[in-house]
Amino acid sequence: MTFGHDIIYLILNVIILGMTIQAKSLYEGQRDFRPSRALMMTFLAANLSAVTGVLFVWAGSFFLTLTNTLMLASGCCAALTARSWRVPLTPEMVRRSSAFMLCVMVTFEVFRLNGNYVQRVVIYCVFSTLLMSWLLYEVWQAQRQKGNTFQLKFLVVVMLVSLSLRLARMTVVLMLEVPPESLFQEGMMPAILRLVSLSMDVLILSSLLGYSIHELAQKNKLIQEESQRVLAANLALDAALAENTQMLKALTLSVKSNNVGVLMASLAHELSQPLQLIRTKTELLACMPELQHSDRQNFINGLIQDNNRASEIIVQLRKFLRSGSSDFNTVQLSQVVAESLAMIQAELTRHDITLTQQVESAVVVWANEAQLQMVVLNLLKNAMDALRSVPLPRQIQLQLRQTEQATVLTVSDNGPGMTESERARVFEMFYSTKNEGMGLGLWLSHSLVTRHRGQLQVSSCPSGETCFTLTLPRHPE
Repeated sequence: MTFGHDIIYLILNVIILGMTIQAKSLYEGQRDFRPSRALMMTFLAANLSAVTGVLFVWAGSFFLTLTNTLMLASGCCAALTARSWRVPLTPEMVRRSSAFMLCVMVTFEVFRLNGNYVQRVVIYCVFSTLLMSWLLYEVWQAQRQKGNTFQLKFLVVVMLVSLSLRLARMTVVLMLEVPPESLFQEGMMPAILRLVSLSMDVLILSSLLGYSIHELAQKNKLIQEESQRVLAANLALDAALAENTQMLKALTLSVKSNNVGVLMASLAHELSQPLQLIRTKTELLACMPELQHSDRQNFINGLIQDNNRASEIIVQLRKFLRSGSSDFNTVQLSQVVAESLAMIQAELTRHDITLTQQVESAVVVWANEAQLQMVVLNLLKNAMDALRSVPLPRQIQLQLRQTEQATVLTVSDNGPGMTESERARVFEMFYSTKNEGMGLGLWLSHSLVTRHRGQLQVSSCPSGETCFTLTLPRHPE
C-alpha cells in the first residue's frame, strides 16, 4: 500500500508540475492582463502537497499535517482565484485567508498528536467541504457576471462531484465497525473515494487553468478589436486631415485668384519700365551702328540689367501663383515681407498710400514660406482696401520684431476701423465687411497661422485704427 501511495503521489506531482509551468507562462505579458497571483499560489501549494505526501511516509508523520494543510491551502487559493475573476482581491481578504489556513494547520497538528484516523478524516472532509463550497459560490457568481462558458460549466460539475465524494468518504469512514489506525490500513472503499477525490482536485486545477487562459484570450480579443477601432479612427482622421489640407489648398488658390488683379496691376506697372527701357535701348543700337565699342557695351550692360529686373518680377509672380509644398522649413520672414511689399508697391503708389515699416533684419521662423507669404499679402491687401475710401493722408504701418520666444508682425492702418461685433466675426468663413469681399482671406489666414502654432489677432487703437497682430513661435514645436 505504501509503494502504491508513493506512485500515485509522484504521478500527481508530475501532472500538477506541468500545469504549474503552463500557469507560469500566463504571467509573462503586460501587468494588466496577468491573472491573479492566487492562481500561481494554487499550483505551488498543490505541488508542495504532492511532495510532502511522499515525504511523510519516509521522513516523519509531521509531513502528514503539511500535506493536508497544503491541499486545503490549494483549495483556498483556488477560491481566491475564482473571486479575482469578478472583483480585485483586497489585502484584508488575503490576510483572513492566511489566518484561516494557519488555524487549519494547528488543528491538523493537534489531531495528529492526540486524535485517531476517523477524527482526522472527518476534520479534513469538513474543512475541504467548506473550501469547496466557497469555490463553488465564487464560480457561480462569476457565471452570473461573465456568462455561462464551457470552462465554468465543467468546473461546476467537477466541484459538485468532488463535494459528493468527500461527503461519501466521510460517511463510509464513520460507518466502519473497526476503523483503521492510519491511512495505509484503510479499506478499499475509503481508499477509492480518496483517490477519485484527488483526481477531481486535479480536474479542478485543470479547469482553473483553462478558464484563466480563456480570460486571457478574451482580453487579447478585446485589445485587437479596440486596436481595429483605433486604426479605423486614425484612418478616418487621416482622411479628414487630407481633405482639410486639400480644402485649404483650394481656398488658397481661390484667395490667390482674388488677389491676382491687384498683384497683376502692380507687377504690370513694375514690368513695363524695364521692358520699355529694353525696347528703347534696342532701337538705339539698331539705329546707331556708328557707336563706339565702349558705348555699345554700356548699352548692352544696361539691357542685361533691365532683363534681369524683368525676370525678377516674373519670378515673384510665379512664386506667388504656384501651389507650393506643404513642408515647413527655416524661412526668412523679413525677406518674405520685403518680397510682399515689392509686389504691391505700385498699388500703394497708385492709391497714394504711405507705408511706414520697422523691420528687423534676418528674422527667421519655422514655417511654410508660400503660406506665410499668403498671410502677409492678405493683411497688406486688407489694409489697402480699408484705405481706398479714406481721405488723405492714407497710412499703413508695418512692424516686424523678434523676441526670445516669438516673432511678432503687426499691420495697422488709419482707416475707418471695425466695430466690436465686426472684430468678433472677422475670422469667420464667408464673413466680410466689404461688399465685394468673399469672406475667405482672413479666415484662411487665421487657419494657416493656426497650422503654424501661432496666433492672428485683431484689435483697435484708441484713435480707431485697425491693427492685425501675427505671432509665431520662434522655434519649431
